[in-house]
This record gives sequence, structure tokens and C-alpha cells, in this order.
Amino acid sequence: MCGKRLKVMIPILLPALEQHGRLQLGQAGGDRVLAISGATVDRLLVDVKIAAGGRRRRGGFYSAIRREVPIRTFTD
Repeated sequence: MCGKRLKVMIPILLPALEQHGRLQLGQAGGDRVLAISGATVDRLLVDVKIAAGGRRRRGGFYSAIRREVPIRTFTD
């Protein structure tokens, strides 16, 4: 999940995690987690994302489109 989408879910997930005993934060810790930006979430989770399966690339899709669309250049 990208940082932008996870940032929106944090206010919903944080109380649920605390209620079920999976996370214990004080008031200051909870405020810091709620104030985090999406980019910071991505930076903090980069190792977790790589361990979970690496980065997936969609290079083949872009290459297929590029082959199909004629591009006019000055050398034509």
C-alpha cells in the first residue's frame, strides 16, 4: 500500500489496533503517528516493501504502447 493511501487509513486503523491490544501508544506517540506525511510513510516502509516482494515494474505495458503508436520525428 502506498504512503498516501496508508496515511488516510491511519486514523481508522490506530484505534482498532489499540482496542485489540496490537499496539500501545501514548498520547504523544499517537499524535506523532497521526501527523506523519505520506512521503515519510513510504520512506519508513521501504525495507518492508522490498522484503515483501520488491518493486513491481510495468515496463512491458509501456513498451507495447510505444511500439504501436507512430511518432513523427524531424528525420522523417
